[in-house]
Amino acid sequence: MTTLTSYTSVKTNLFVKLVVTQYRTTSTAAFAVQTLLFTDSDAAVTIGSDTYTPLGEFLNVTPTTSELRPTSDQITLTLSGVPTASIPEVLFSKIKGSKVEIRRQFRDGNNLLGTQGYFFGRVNNFSLQEDYSVEERSATNIILLECANYLSILNDKISGRLTNPNSNKRFFPNDTGMDRVPIIKGTKLDF
Repeated sequence: MTTLTSYTSVKTNLFVKLVVTQYRTTSTAAFAVQTLLFTDSDAAVTIGSDTYTPLGEFLNVTPTTSELRPTSDQITLTLSGVPTASIPEVLFSKIKGSKVEIRRQFRDGNNLLGTQGYFFGRVNNFSLQEDYSVEERSATNIILLECANYLSILNDKISGRLTNPNSNKRFFPNDTGMDRVPIIKGTKLDF
């Protein structure tokens, strides 16, 4: 983790990596994996082998709180200034469930102080907003991505199996231990 106590001013930038596993540009195109990389920085930045496209003030991330224990908080990524021609890509792709990684980079002037993880999770939902200006006869589009972290995803996960012959045969085809469950269902047993 980066120690920032000895600096008088520090600038931060956010770097978002969105991996859409079912991405397409038209309704008839085949799905493909697409990695979208963008940042609120004013210039393109390369971290590892990934080059992040600058969106500047067109990218907004809801603030988070730092806590000692993991929590199941959600964040909202706001992408504004989206061209109208790019809206079909959002509608034709399956964005829900896409992997989201957000990293934060610290700088003191032009000196890089460090990069750390900020948020890791999946897109839980998305919405589109359009602001139409009648005087200018133009529209600005906003994409809101509601993202859930991995802790909240694990909290919602349903695990286990049923205690019936069909479920048991799926996991253990040769086991007959649950075959009598339908027969003894509802029977009172005196122990």
